[in-house]
Amino acid sequence: MFRGKKNLTTENIQEQQPKKTWIHGLKKKMSSIIHPQVTQKPSSTPLPSTLTLESPKRRSFGLLRHHVPKFKIHCAKYYNNENLVIEYCTQYLDRFPSSYSTLCDRAETFGKLRRYGEALNDLNRAIAIKPHKSTAWCLRGIIKGLNKFYMEAIEDLNNALYRDKINYLALMWRAFCYHEIQFYNHALWDLDLIIKSGYADAFTYLNRADINRRLKKFKDANEDISKAFCFKNVNKALGYGISGELKLDREEFQDAINDLNKALKFQPDNAIALRNRCESYRMLMDSENALEDLNKLCILEPENDYQYELKGAILLDMRKWNASLENFNKAIKSLPNNVVTIGNRAKLYCKLRQYNLALKDTQDGILIDPRNLIIRQQSMDLHRRTNQYDMAIGEAEAALMIDHKNINTLLIRADVYFLKRKYNYSLVDLDNANRIAPKNSFVLISRGELFCKMKYYGDALYNVQCALEIKSADHYALEVRGNIYRKQHKYEEALVDYNKSLELYPLDIILEHDQNPNGKKESCKVGGGKDDKDIQDLLVRPLGPRNT
Repeated sequence: MFRGKKNLTTENIQEQQPKKTWIHGLKKKMSSIIHPQVTQKPSSTPLPSTLTLESPKRRSFGLLRHHVPKFKIHCAKYYNNENLVIEYCTQYLDRFPSSYSTLCDRAETFGKLRRYGEALNDLNRAIAIKPHKSTAWCLRGIIKGLNKFYMEAIEDLNNALYRDKINYLALMWRAFCYHEIQFYNHALWDLDLIIKSGYADAFTYLNRADINRRLKKFKDANEDISKAFCFKNVNKALGYGISGELKLDREEFQDAINDLNKALKFQPDNAIALRNRCESYRMLMDSENALEDLNKLCILEPENDYQYELKGAILLDMRKWNASLENFNKAIKSLPNNVVTIGNRAKLYCKLRQYNLALKDTQDGILIDPRNLIIRQQSMDLHRRTNQYDMAIGEAEAALMIDHKNINTLLIRADVYFLKRKYNYSLVDLDNANRIAPKNSFVLISRGELFCKMKYYGDALYNVQCALEIKSADHYALEVRGNIYRKQHKYEEALVDYNKSLELYPLDIILEHDQNPNGKKESCKVGGGKDDKDIQDLLVRPLGPRNT
């Protein structure tokens, strides 16, 4: 899985901390491309001058001058002693400054120590010495990728592949660079080449699974995960972690938690798995477990900015307004252009009935990312709440240009038309929403409420009944049907539905949710209550760097 830079290697069979996975594999993979085993044919006709001028003893001494220092370098690399590798390489280069392989060895070690400038200096020299060889081009591309110069890295990796079309390490790192600049189809192409060549291992399939997940190819992603688990050396913590994230994206939250539990069993300090499990708990409204996971994350990654964003969202779910606002403010201070956090703070201000502050946040978010659908919907909903209906419809038009089949946008605009008493326009939006999602009970309830307002009681009852067939214990549907019966003067039937609705959603909860920050209870409409109901939760999942 592409998480930072840790999963691009193809040879890490250890269950290690995710951040170091790619480094461990780099140590193994580099030696195979820097020191390829090439069989050399001995010269059948040695030059006479050589035989005359060089005795066997002198030839032996000359070989020792080369092989002993090389042996020391290889031993230091084998025992992962980077400082000794650099020392021995430097000694060798003092004698033989044009040694291509030694320059590559030292550059590789500089890269592992994050001394990227020194690594690039060595690789520039190596390329100048032997520009026709692919090794230094590949290494320089990797170093630039680690240093986040992705376009330059891709150029060097292209040069490596031009010289050696079967350099699968270059393909893997080029896929990583494409992933980082969100060219997912290009990354997928490179991974497909590796897999078709027969050189793929478990990590290659897991990397491709992550790309397919990002491209919403969930079936393909699931198949890749299954293929990865066919390898004996698969990193199970990583595999279950990707599987859990895939199920999280598919909104299969409990299944996601089950897989992430397995990942954490193999690797208890896996921060990515903890973060995703925290998000899954939050989506299931299990705030206690979500907060517990977040506290563990703060211990593992105390300097990571995303913790404030996530903690603010969890505390928002727990209705701890002040603590939530404090964390959102910290998150926005450290990452001022994070539209998701800005949108979440806007939602908090909306809960506190501070609509002007909420609107300011949504407008700031739109300026940062004009095509962010969620922030557009929040702005539309806030204009609806503040009775700025024309502004709300304008935002709806912009949102529908981004996604013309979005149910949420159609529902909110239908409600705005309802409030403007433009019932036919409202009905058109609800009909369109119903065609897009015929099993959406909220669409049916809203249409039933609209028909009730238009005094088409038969159509109203039919729509609400269809909604109750989809979800029988829907307190809102029962409330709306009770109101329809009341309009028809069927008071006994209305009373039965009102009682059932209150059993499912007691009055004390309604009053708690309708209470403003000053402790004053706001009016609760009986005739459908659409002015005071949230059409739905417009909060996007607020987890920070899922390394996206």
